[in-house]
Amino acid sequence: MIKTTVVKDGFEGIFFPIAERKDKAVIVVSGSNGGMKMTKDCAEFYYKNGVPALAVALFKTKDTPKNLDRIPIEYIESAIKWLESKGYEKIGIDGTSKGSEIALLSASMFKELTCVIARVPSHFISEGLTAHGKSKKPSGTSCWSYRGNEIPFAPYSSRIFNIPAIILKEKELHLITVNREKTVTEQNIIPVEKINGSILILSAVNDMVWPSYESSLYIENRLRENNFSFPYKHISFPTLSHAMLTEISPIYKLVFKTERQNKAKCAEERKQLSAELLNWIENVWK
Repeated sequence: MIKTTVVKDGFEGIFFPIAERKDKAVIVVSGSNGGMKMTKDCAEFYYKNGVPALAVALFKTKDTPKNLDRIPIEYIESAIKWLESKGYEKIGIDGTSKGSEIALLSASMFKELTCVIARVPSHFISEGLTAHGKSKKPSGTSCWSYRGNEIPFAPYSSRIFNIPAIILKEKELHLITVNREKTVTEQNIIPVEKINGSILILSAVNDMVWPSYESSLYIENRLRENNFSFPYKHISFPTLSHAMLTEISPIYKLVFKTERQNKAKCAEERKQLSAELLNWIENVWK
């Protein structure tokens, strides 16, 4: 395990190398939870299955911003350069939820990324978020920036999210309504057709956080309309929640109804998820 810092390396990360394997490495980023735990867990999944993986923190760690607000895409650019300096031949990226935005966007900007896995994705860039007591509120700025400039974004209509009240009322983390109330334009849509490699899109029909299934259909259609030349595939899971993870902690069974009500089916779909991830990395990504 190798740790990096923003000051020294341009990004904060934890790398899990595989001895004598330099053909491929996957950058992993997670969502609006921030921190490193989920990102590290996802990277360790690859490591345990023989794939070198680099967990990259986006915010809420020692070296990164406090909030999901104007996060520098340079973190991904620096991670790419770092892996190249270590001799890795091919570099991919796996992003979950908000991490899917920066994964898809980065891959559309940096041709060195030749494989993208977008879990419960958005097809456009949203407004950033800041902490506000036990709630969150829109930042008034973009989630992402590059070279000091904000990436165009779709603002929220609602201006504060009382998360505890929502969970109390809906008996789950039910944000899909506020995440549908956005004005999406060509300026804030991610140009996925510019990606220089294969794309695996993983959506949840039962997603109650944001409409990842609809976004995935949009991405799939945009690729088709642009005669995208690389392999791409959209897999929609009928039962899984927004927690598109190979393993989950008990908290997610409290946060999402489908995880509580369909434990066996969710466990079965997670086995399929694991198999699909590894098959894409090992067999489809060329």
